[in-house]
Amino acid sequence: MLDQKIELLRQVPLFDGLPDDQIELIADAGEKRYFEAGENLITAGETGTTAFLILTGKAGWVRVEQGENILEDIWPGTLVGELGMLVETVHAVTVTAQERLRALALEQSSLRTVMEHHPHIAKYIAEKLLLRLQGLAEKLREVDGKLAEAEKAA
Repeated sequence: MLDQKIELLRQVPLFDGLPDDQIELIADAGEKRYFEAGENLITAGETGTTAFLILTGKAGWVRVEQGENILEDIWPGTLVGELGMLVETVHAVTVTAQERLRALALEQSSLRTVMEHHPHIAKYIAEKLLLRLQGLAEKLREVDGKLAEAEKAA
């Protein structure tokens, strides 16, 4: 049976489709970290260079809907702070451990080393990101079109 962290990494959309041996290289680049209930994995407004794959336990983040704060649970298999493992980023949300949890920390420098030694992994991730950006661009064009229609109607 494969290691739990490999099983969970395989489910992350960014890594979905990579062969197990390549996912294992990414898993080996990570470091297990523990968070106690109430500790932040990532904090809104802070710069981050690490993503965290939740292995065990539960985390959460608060979203605001119609002026009300709603706690969203985050379960094992979720990668938080994803962009941080690729480029330095400022986090938009705070993710807090709701109970003791174990996570696989994927540092930008460690992942970069893996990708430098295995360029096919870097190419695969770049292609996945490009597809996601193309999907986002399409959604933005749709919104822009709807706004233009609303403006003409007004």
